[in-house]
Amino acid sequence: MVVSILVLVVLIVVTPFLLGRPPSELASVPLLIIGMSRDESVFLVNLGAAVNAYQYDEIRLTINGSDPSVNGTFNEMEAYGLYRRVPGNVTFSVNAYFVDRQQNYFEYNVTARTEKDENNRTVMVFTLPDESDDGTEIRQDATDDFRRVVPRRGTLP
Repeated sequence: MVVSILVLVVLIVVTPFLLGRPPSELASVPLLIIGMSRDESVFLVNLGAAVNAYQYDEIRLTINGSDPSVNGTFNEMEAYGLYRRVPGNVTFSVNAYFVDRQQNYFEYNVTARTEKDENNRTVMVFTLPDESDDGTEIRQDATDDFRRVVPRRGTLP
């Protein structure tokens, strides 16, 4: 009797995975991606779901850059993702904000810029003010994407 109850509980928990549907909490986890175009002239900023397509109630991207022409707030309601281009010679900060269907909100901040390394290759430099008080810095080759899961910050009233 005890074993059959445990088996039923396991089946209830595992069934969504067997059907190819992750649980809703996992499905709504958003992802921020910042990469560069092949010619390294443009940053590509993309916001969307980390696991599979998920429709958010709201997606907002705020960009503030060293060139005022890139500054702006871009908002999408009932959308799957949001995408913008930023010139590659600009230092800019990104605020990514999501609200899922359960009214959980997710938010993340990052600053991006490019530099040339000792071999004259373009390197993307990211400062992560949400990670630590001193602003953790990550350097990566322009051919790689910067990817961060946007953490849940709370629930809207």
